[in-house]
Amino acid sequence: MIVAKIEGMLKQNLIRPTRLMTAFAFTVGMVVSSFASVDNANAAALEYIMVRFDSITVSSATTGTVCAQTPSSVTETEVRVTYPTGYALGAAGTFTVSTANLAWPSGASAWPGIGTATNVSSQEVTFPSSTLSPATLYCFNWTNSAAVTTQASPSSSNTGIVATYTSGPSLKDSTAYVTQTVADGTIAVSATVPQAFSFALSANTDALGTLSTGSVTTSPTPRTVTINTNAQFGWMVWAREDATAGLSSATASYALDSPAGVGTTLSAGTEGYITGVSDSQASGTGTISVVSAFDYDTSTDGAGLDNTLRTIATSNGTAGNAVLTLRNQVAISGTTPAATNYTDTITLTGAGIF
Repeated sequence: MIVAKIEGMLKQNLIRPTRLMTAFAFTVGMVVSSFASVDNANAAALEYIMVRFDSITVSSATTGTVCAQTPSSVTETEVRVTYPTGYALGAAGTFTVSTANLAWPSGASAWPGIGTATNVSSQEVTFPSSTLSPATLYCFNWTNSAAVTTQASPSSSNTGIVATYTSGPSLKDSTAYVTQTVADGTIAVSATVPQAFSFALSANTDALGTLSTGSVTTSPTPRTVTINTNAQFGWMVWAREDATAGLSSATASYALDSPAGVGTTLSAGTEGYITGVSDSQASGTGTISVVSAFDYDTSTDGAGLDNTLRTIATSNGTAGNAVLTLRNQVAISGTTPAATNYTDTITLTGAGIF
């Protein structure tokens, strides 16, 4: 019996230290937890926070923007951005930054002292920072899409945190944010621009009146062709006379004409009949080129036509109110047969090069 009592006392003495150690460990755990709670309790909420991912499509490598406004008047040394779980992050060196205003919220300022990230730990990325003034919204962009890749599945509850720290580091201000991933964040826009080509004559008559040997007669009201087209490779215009060729009179059985396609300048008293072309354009990508023989703006005044379509002008691009002005010119001699029915029909046509 005495032996049994002694054994019982020894067992009680062995158990007591174990209980004390357990109680001590529990107490220490409570103290550590309390210290952590105190540190978080001292952290204020950022007053304004925005984390924009430039692409929210799943599995997208993306750049983005971070904005925040602090309520605290402290000396910040870093900002930490925690990206949502499931987002793949690159090394710290991939988190390069800029303070270019890329459609930031109104009134935002460049984040002072921001620089390439110094550390990536799990989902938390640490950037250097200078002191932030209270009531000022600051923003910065991470500019390398290799830094962040969105998660692989759509979700509307992707959460993260933006927090500022003072030296130590010591947490000062912290606020959570939420973002979303979607299967496809793009809109494919499609449209058709129809081909367009318009060709308009200002009038269909050109009365030259009574001719004289003492001068060269030119169209009193030159007729124009106005071209509008979105043909990206340009356009062409052709002209030809009717089958009789030249300014002719059935009564006199005579025609006034000049060599077709040969640049000519008429002289009073010497028979000839030519067409000259000048040009202008209000808009468009094209440059007009009048065929040199017909170019009224050069040393010759034009050229004769025949009943074969001849190119008179071209362009190498689109046209907005491209205008060709046609001047018919005629000269007679003292032996040109008299008649009141000298006529000619000039046919014009054009086409866009699409």
